[in-house]
Amino acid sequence: MRSYLLAALLHSVVVAAASLAPRQSGSLVVDVAPDHPRPYVLPKFKGRAIKLTQSDIIRFAITANSSDGAFSMVQHNGKSSGWTVARPHTHTHTHEHFYCLRGRAELWAQKNVTGASHEARVATVGDYGSVPPGTIHTFQLVDPDSQLNHVFHPGGFEHLFDEYSIGDYDSAVESPYVPLPGDPEPFGPLTPELDAQLRALDLVASPAEEYKPRRDMINGTAGDAGLPWHDGPNALPEDPTEPYFVAHNYGPAYLNTEVGYKVIQPLVMPAQTGGNFTMGTIILSPRLENETATTATLPHHFALELQEGQLVLSVDGFDTASLLQGDVAFVPAETSFSFHATVPLTKFLYMNGGGQGLDQKLLEKSIPWGFPAYPPYAGFQVGNWTA
Repeated sequence: MRSYLLAALLHSVVVAAASLAPRQSGSLVVDVAPDHPRPYVLPKFKGRAIKLTQSDIIRFAITANSSDGAFSMVQHNGKSSGWTVARPHTHTHTHEHFYCLRGRAELWAQKNVTGASHEARVATVGDYGSVPPGTIHTFQLVDPDSQLNHVFHPGGFEHLFDEYSIGDYDSAVESPYVPLPGDPEPFGPLTPELDAQLRALDLVASPAEEYKPRRDMINGTAGDAGLPWHDGPNALPEDPTEPYFVAHNYGPAYLNTEVGYKVIQPLVMPAQTGGNFTMGTIILSPRLENETATTATLPHHFALELQEGQLVLSVDGFDTASLLQGDVAFVPAETSFSFHATVPLTKFLYMNGGGQGLDQKLLEKSIPWGFPAYPPYAGFQVGNWTA
């Protein structure tokens, strides 16, 4: 009798475990970005990776194939170096966005017109730079452990990294980059043949005699003295052709209280991209027992990268996924999804492949806020704020 009961109990446990196990056919989690648009979650330091130099690594988190050309994102990891990672250059068609996720990176940008200000910044975690087509720019990693995200819209420019990689990168322990003591500058002379190859990939190199990155930054900034950097608010320009920078938590911020609290911090809005792309961060309060998850079905492709905390993401037809810092998620247009935070001050970087993304949906019912933190109590109402 005891043997029968024990066998029955074990059978019940096995059946229960099987029912709770994730359905692999419906799993959001992937090891590399898919070759077609579908919902996916790419864990931190996963994804196809190449060596940009002997030390620097490029990971393809979102590609033109996975987003149907809407936008793409590569994660660039490396150590401090004595050289800029790219020749100063412009793009004819591609709008490039920089977002510092780890360490520090120096960023340079100058509108390619007579009399334009030559801007330079030292970007730390959470700092952002916008480089529209026609902007001369370059960048350099300057901390021992740095990650600079490059976001491109439309997608496709990431193919250049494949063309000039020195090989695939595979780390069983997923080291962010190759820790080599020496890493010589990778560039040789700009020959006519190389120039033609680069132009075909939407990179127009700026002659060294015409543009030299300035090195006179004071307190992390050089250029227009009227533009604050970590010491005052950064406004988004009305001119979509103007390059600009936004320091972490110094840009505009809005509070949405529909379901829990969300602090929306736009970095680039439809006005800066001709309605083709938006990007920024959202800070969430943890879901309370009486709250539901936030749901959305968007007309454009949507992606996020978790910056802090823990986020639960559900997409119709797939198993629920729990995201940690550094994980990337992608949701195609017209696909229903929901999300909520499980811990305080959860924050993600969002990307929308058009002007009617998640940020715009939330901003329609938000108020100007000005803080990177939500109210300290539940049930906040406009006009009733007290310290």
